[in-house]
Amino acid sequence: MNRIQITAFSLWVATTFGSCGGPPGGCNAQIPAGRIGSQAPNFVLEDLSGEKVELASLVLEKPALLIFWATWCPTCLEEIPLLNEWSGKYPGLQILGINYQESQADLKSFVSRNGVRYPILLDAEGEVARQYGLVGIPAAVLVAKGGRVIYYGFALPQNIDQLIGA
Repeated sequence: MNRIQITAFSLWVATTFGSCGGPPGGCNAQIPAGRIGSQAPNFVLEDLSGEKVELASLVLEKPALLIFWATWCPTCLEEIPLLNEWSGKYPGLQILGINYQESQADLKSFVSRNGVRYPILLDAEGEVARQYGLVGIPAAVLVAKGGRVIYYGFALPQNIDQLIGA
């Protein structure tokens, strides 16, 4: 291969596979059929302080944006400043970072160093990721007040104002 072919191939690989990972499937995987409009699977996970958080209890009061992520995912890290902004801008929205299979100690250090201002939940075994049919991270699921899924995607919703009625 010549230099142009190598460069073109490298760019293709980087853009196709560079920012995704996690559960099998990667970035090009399809969103599970029927997820939008369905009832969100309930879960109970611990936060970084060991407190249990139940989705069904949270969405009785307000919508919840579930962000499935990991510290090794570059796109996930790029989303943190915007999620921090949203956590202050939308008090009627509960943002929950659901970490995919990393240790509590590592996450506590990461959150402290990176100024994450929204709760981080531990999906240590990947069970909640499986419940939601995840095939790659990052992934965002917006659950309306009452528990219905209104957004499911591999990027943050661009129309968050409309979706939460802000």
